[in-house]
Amino acid sequence: MATIDDEETMFETLDPVPSEIATAISDGLNAFNESAEIRREAFAIVWRENGGLAGGITASVSFSILFLGNLWVAESLRLSGIGRKLMAAAEEEGRRRAAVMACVDTLSTQAPDYYPKLGYVEFGRVSGHAGGRPVDRIWFRKEFFAAT
Repeated sequence: MATIDDEETMFETLDPVPSEIATAISDGLNAFNESAEIRREAFAIVWRENGGLAGGITASVSFSILFLGNLWVAESLRLSGIGRKLMAAAEEEGRRRAAVMACVDTLSTQAPDYYPKLGYVEFGRVSGHAGGRPVDRIWFRKEFFAAT
């Protein structure tokens, strides 16, 4: 185990985080997890229109759970059903990768009513403040059931 007690060792705060630092931290954790046989399969699903990116979702599967990351649809296409299609495609890909449930989080200022419409159930919430107003971070889950 390493000890931090010499003058050449120091903590450093980086803001913004350089991409090479974020990559090094992520790669280090992924290497540790793989050595412990904890796999994380990351993927993205995108929606393209006229050759350009019009929406997408990032996700990963680990511990037989689909973790949904960022869901984005171009402003001009919101409320068109593309978000639902992206969610359904991510869920299907998660099932294909042996996920038995999906988890996603959002803020009370973003889409807290969206996920329950897709069958997600709230399982956690923490309250905080942003810009002087209260904001909650909310976690949702959806269990996948085998087709009968």
